[in-house]
Amino acid sequence: MHYSARWLDTKPYKEVYDGRAHRKMSPQRTHALLQGRLWSLLDAWATRSGEGEAGTELRVYLDPETSLVPDVSWISDVRLRQLSPEEREYPPFAPELAVEIRSPRQRKAGIARKTELYLAHGAIAVLDVDPRGRSVGVTTNEGASILREGDVFEHAAFPGLCLRLAEIFAPLDRLA
Repeated sequence: MHYSARWLDTKPYKEVYDGRAHRKMSPQRTHALLQGRLWSLLDAWATRSGEGEAGTELRVYLDPETSLVPDVSWISDVRLRQLSPEEREYPPFAPELAVEIRSPRQRKAGIARKTELYLAHGAIAVLDVDPRGRSVGVTTNEGASILREGDVFEHAAFPGLCLRLAEIFAPLDRLA
């Protein structure tokens, strides 16, 4: 069965995996600040590199029964050029870089499962951003690690991309 984008894109928004619809968490201030910051950092890098595009809340179809909406994503032009303009609106694969920002009530098991799905369908790296712990989990097909204060995310597949955790979490300190 193929889920239609129209049904999934009505409020409350949903993701579908493992035969079930999972409601997207309603973003709060912290989530919105981090999503905006990560998008701006990825977009600036994408603009400099000229090799892809960053987006927020882009629905992707991983197979006819699986559709996810990463909080922030980056997809290379190489992959986008293989698609028709219509297919680019709902890419049939995972972004090379997918970012999930944890919401207060979000379960670790859900993010872990989505990470598995992203990697199985073409993602190179998945970032699990934890606002409370001020950490970023990085998962690739080679393994997983956790970045903490003072660390930087860099990966050979994304030349020139340098995401400093201090810069990612800086918006949360503005009113502290």
